[in-house]
Amino acid sequence: MPTEKFFNLKEGKRQAILEAAGEELLETPYALLTVSRIIQRAGISRASFYYYFSDKEDLFHHMVEEMKNRFLGDMEMALKECRGNFEEGFKQMVSSLLEDGNLRKRCSLYQRLVEDTQCHNQAVLQEASFYDKDGLRKFIRDRDTLLDEKTYKGLGEEKMVCLLELGVLVVIKTLFLCFVGNSDEKKLKETAFRQLEILDRGARSFRENQEERRSSA
Repeated sequence: MPTEKFFNLKEGKRQAILEAAGEELLETPYALLTVSRIIQRAGISRASFYYYFSDKEDLFHHMVEEMKNRFLGDMEMALKECRGNFEEGFKQMVSSLLEDGNLRKRCSLYQRLVEDTQCHNQAVLQEASFYDKDGLRKFIRDRDTLLDEKTYKGLGEEKMVCLLELGVLVVIKTLFLCFVGNSDEKKLKETAFRQLEILDRGARSFRENQEERRSSA
C-alpha cells in the first residue's frame, strides 16, 4: 500500500504518477517494466518513488484498487443522481461507461496486470476480495441510502445487497463483452438494460407480494 506521503500529494500529482505508470505498462510487458522507466515518464526522482511506494508491485496493486474504487464511485454517483432507483441508476452507469473514451485503455491496463504471471495470483485474490464481506458488500452496507427505501421497502438489507451485486455483474459483463471485441454497443446496451429491468421488476414484485401478504393476514 502506498505511504501516507503519496496520499498527501495533490490530486493532480497523484494522478499524473498513476497515468505515467499506466502509459508505460501499455507499452512494456509488466515483467520488463522498471522503476527507472516509470520515474522518467512521471518526472519524479527515484528517491521520491520509494518515498511513495515500496516497489513497482506496490504501485500497480494500488492502481488496481483505484480502478475498483472508481467503479464503485461511479455506481454510487449514478444511483444518487437517479434518486435511488436501481434500474435507472445502473442504466445510467452502463451508458456512461460505454461512452467513456478511456474505457478500453482502463480495461487494457487491467488485462495487462492480471495476465502477467507475477501479478496473476495477487490479482485473483484481489478479485475475490471484491465480492467478500470486506469488499463490495462492505461498500454497500456502509451506504444504506444507495437505494430508495420507499421504492424497495421490505427487501431487507441482505436482498438489497444481492440486488446491487447482480447489477454490478451485469455492468461488468457488458464491459467485458465490449472490451473483447463486441463492437455492437447498441445491442450490448439493450441486453444490459433488459437484464436490469428484469432485476428491478423482481425486486419491486417482492415488495408488492410482501405488502399483499400483510394486508391479507
